[in-house]
Amino acid sequence: MKPQNSARWLAITRLDLTIGALLLSLGAQGALAGSFSVSPLRVEMKGKERLEVLTINNGEDTPLKIQVDLKDWSQSGGEDQYADTHELLATPPVFTMPPHGQQVLRIALRRPSDAARELEYRVFLTELPPPPSEGFSGMQVALQLSLPVFVDPPVASQASLAWHAAWQSDGSVRVTATNTGNAHARVSDFELQFGSPERSAPVSVSRYILPQSQVSWLVKPPDGAAPHTSLQVQGHSDRGEFTSTVPEGGA
Repeated sequence: MKPQNSARWLAITRLDLTIGALLLSLGAQGALAGSFSVSPLRVEMKGKERLEVLTINNGEDTPLKIQVDLKDWSQSGGEDQYADTHELLATPPVFTMPPHGQQVLRIALRRPSDAARELEYRVFLTELPPPPSEGFSGMQVALQLSLPVFVDPPVASQASLAWHAAWQSDGSVRVTATNTGNAHARVSDFELQFGSPERSAPVSVSRYILPQSQVSWLVKPPDGAAPHTSLQVQGHSDRGEFTSTVPEGGA
């Protein structure tokens, strides 16, 4: 049974659909978050396409009001960075769905594609909760979903990952993937092998690496692994499986 004295305020961190919670009041007796789904989970504009459509579904028994925010997406120091942009247009920018209703959202590009590289943006869909009822003393949570937008260049586009490793003073290994290509790569998982497949450290990740950017992970080596061991990485991405030697230094 849902608490009756709760409102919504849920926050999202990053990635395709990541969800977190923001505590707005202490001593909460309960919390209630709305629910909605989006299809597709990312927007891809190819060729001469300048308009894509998202379908949002309200999974609640009550109306749901959603605000749309569009951001330029970049990476610096391995961290995602977002900035306001006028290069995308969302229609409608704010909408209310009836209980178990549906809304079509149009995302349009207002500029030409880049001649040489992919463009990256993010669409944030944030629930706008109603005012809390009189006497409310619980936690307010709102739901927010973040979806990537990719605009292909007119030339061929591909990611190109270069891997490096550096042993840290605490015995861990910092593994860095640098994308020297002109399109993103989404790494879903990999394992770092220390001399042989039998001596490896698996890493479960879900990270986008944007063009001309890099992302690092700290990996705990398996027992018996030592510096200057031959390193190799094997994993999966949205571009397919990959295998690469990993030189030490330069991470």
